[in-house]
Amino acid sequence: MLQKRVILFASVTGILAIAAIAAMPQLVAKPKLLFGRSLSAIEPTLFPLLTLVSIAVLSLGVILLARHQLRREPDSLDDLPPSDGDDSTDWISITGFFAILIVYALMFKPFGFLISSFLAIAAAALMLGNRNWLQIVALALICPVGLYLVATRAMLVALPELNAIELFYSHLFAWNGEGL
Repeated sequence: MLQKRVILFASVTGILAIAAIAAMPQLVAKPKLLFGRSLSAIEPTLFPLLTLVSIAVLSLGVILLARHQLRREPDSLDDLPPSDGDDSTDWISITGFFAILIVYALMFKPFGFLISSFLAIAAAALMLGNRNWLQIVALALICPVGLYLVATRAMLVALPELNAIELFYSHLFAWNGEGL
């Protein structure tokens, strides 16, 4: 039963990723132009496309591994402790996670990438059962800041951010006169 759920989840995730790839022109806005040139060093569809292709490939891998394990050990689930028969906890967790993602998407523009990412990561960690505040805060601070710096400095992708945070980073990285 567990392997079938994994296969179902991976199938739905893979199908949604492929559908998002097909709808990419409607999902990603054209880059801003300045004097006829793009302000972004890479195409705005590249990062989402790489992410969605990765999700589709990983989903396919999970499906293949789960099917292989199901064929090889069909009775391996008998060794698991008996379930209480209440699947509502699973649905509550799934619904809670999607609620976090929806709120994250809605907060992205008004609060900026860093604040909304911090709150979403902290909420997801709490929902998954992590109660170590030091771990939660460290993860929720380090990951968004690292991703923000890689996206904005290395890939030259503009992420929505509050003006105060953008000014802080511009002063922080302009110490040598050229930035990074």
